[in-house]
Amino acid sequence: MEDIEKKFPDKLEDVPVKFFKLISGESIIAYVHNGNDNTVAIEEPMRLHIEEDQQLVFTPYLPFSEQQLHHIDSNSVMLESDVSTDIKAYYMKILLVARVLRK
Repeated sequence: MEDIEKKFPDKLEDVPVKFFKLISGESIIAYVHNGNDNTVAIEEPMRLHIEEDQQLVFTPYLPFSEQQLHHIDSNSVMLESDVSTDIKAYYMKILLVARVLRK
């Protein structure tokens, strides 16, 4: 398993969480690390889905992976974008709840 250096920002706005639209059509949100030119390094990726009643649902993108850090080929990413602070807060809350439930 790769070591992940954790340097937590002081403000939620500075947390490197991004939205990705993949060429497969999937939408994911993830904590982003510095990658190289050919890959995007992500941690705790969650698949985004919007229900018929406009409710936003997050589900684990790689639910059975034992790795923490994943690399997506840059050619598989159609769009990458920053997310609003509200979405970051919701994402972080989901991750905290999931970690508590895993223990």
